[in-house]
Amino acid sequence: MITLFIRAVMCNWMVSTGVVAAMMSTSVSGKVIAMWMPILVFFYMGFEHSVVNMFLFPSGLMLGGKFTLMDYLLWNELPTVLGNLVGGLTFVGATLYSTHYKTAPKRALA
Repeated sequence: MITLFIRAVMCNWMVSTGVVAAMMSTSVSGKVIAMWMPILVFFYMGFEHSVVNMFLFPSGLMLGGKFTLMDYLLWNELPTVLGNLVGGLTFVGATLYSTHYKTAPKRALA
C-alpha cells in the first residue's frame, strides 16, 4: 500500500504541475508543452491516478479479472485517492500558497 501511495503522490504532483504550468504560460504552444510534459512523465513512469483506475479496474472486472470490487476499493483506490490528495495539495497547492500568498494587494474593508 505504501508503494501505491507514493506512486499516487508522484502522479498528482505531475498532473497538478501540468495544470498550473499551463495556466501560467501566455502562448498556446507554451501551454501545450507545459501541460503535456508532466503528464507524459506520469504515464511513462506508471504512476497511479485514482480517476484512471476508476476506468481500468472495472474494465478488468468486466473482462474476467480475478479480484473483487472490495479488493479494488480497499487495496488500490483508497491509497491512490489519499496519495493523489497529498500530492496535489502538498507539493503543488501548499507550495504555491506559501510562495505567493503575500503578493496580492491588501483589500480595504467595506
